This record gives sequence, structure tokens and C-alpha cells, in this order.
Amino acid sequence: MGVALKYDKDFFKHWTSDMAYILGFLYADGNIVKTKRGGNYVAWYTADHDLLFRMRACMGSAHAISARSSRSGCVYRMQVGSKKWVADLAHVGLLPNKTRRMKLPEIPAAFLGDFVRGYFDGDGNVWMGEIHKQRKTTHVTLQVFFTSGCHEFLDALCSVLRGRGLKGGSLYRLSGGNYSRLIFSSRDALTLAEIMYNGRPKLYLERKKLRFDQFKILRE
Repeated sequence: MGVALKYDKDFFKHWTSDMAYILGFLYADGNIVKTKRGGNYVAWYTADHDLLFRMRACMGSAHAISARSSRSGCVYRMQVGSKKWVADLAHVGLLPNKTRRMKLPEIPAAFLGDFVRGYFDGDGNVWMGEIHKQRKTTHVTLQVFFTSGCHEFLDALCSVLRGRGLKGGSLYRLSGGNYSRLIFSSRDALTLAEIMYNGRPKLYLERKKLRFDQFKILRE
């Protein structure tokens, strides 16, 4: 019998800033597996070793972080075997084989920004660049992308964000219909940044936050 590694068994029992972020990241870049032998596992994947290390610390975990090769390069994984976590995640609404049937959980208002930031760091992107290059005067814009295999999840996310002050949002299915993408531009992107980074959060990807900061400076 293997050695039981410690972790916070009640981590997903109650909403906190760290729990909401790590849950959002799990929605994006993680999975839940129930094996035929009764095993229950929760796993996170990311190319950012430091971020996974910090998430592990927040969960009070001593589980190993392993490196794996993928088409995009090196990916780090942390896997925790826990029936308790799998049950608590199911209560929130996250189930095994989540890709096509994800449902946006009922997130307390105080933790919406943390959840969205976690999902954004996992399956989101931010781009800043010039548009209308063929014109005499170019225009620098900022665009935020969320990607998911579940169209309904992004539709629900868009509705919730509009309820928090975003005005637009373009949602469409990518080629082949296997994935969908939600896009917010410039003013909405800055409003989204205020929601995600309000209160100096502990968990976030610096390189993504930097894009928002650079765009703010250009607009000043």
C-alpha cells in the first residue's frame, strides 16, 4: 500500500479566492477520472511549473509535480487521488468527462473574478496589437479570448460577465464545431481585467496580466 500524501480534504468544500481560482483552472486545464477499480483522481496540467507549485501549496498538497511531453512542449501535471474532492467537485457541478458538458457553477459574487481569472489562465489568451494597418492612422486594440469545448459554458460565462458591466462579447464556434471561442475587445477587456485582478490576487500568470497593464499605459 502506498504512502497517503497529505492535502486539504475540504479545499473544495467552501468558496475562497484560492479555491475559486484553482477551480476555474481545473475547468480549463484539468480533468476528473473515475476508474473501474474505484479510483477517483483530480489532475491539473500546465506549462507553468511555478504556478502549479503555488496552487499545490494553496491546496496543502504534498503530491508530486511531474513533467510530460506534448505537441506544444513540456507540460507539468499534478494528480491527486481523492473521493472527497471528486464528490465536492460534483456538488459544484464539475464531473468526469467534462469537456462537452461543463456547466458554469453558481459562483458567489465575491469570487467571480478569481474563477474567471483561473479559467483565463488555463484556457484563455490576451492579444494586443495594431488594427486598420492599411489606413493612415492605425489603432492599437486589446482582445481577450476564452476557448472551450462546451459552447453552453461560454454562453453562460458571457451572460454573467455582462451582468458585471461588460457590454459586448462575440461567441462563435470554431472550424469543425469542436470548440467555441468568446472574445471581448478593448473597453470590455479592461473591465474584465478589473474584475479578474481586483484586490491584488495571489494566483495569476504574470505574463498575461502584463498585457493589460501595457494597454492601460498606452491609453493614458
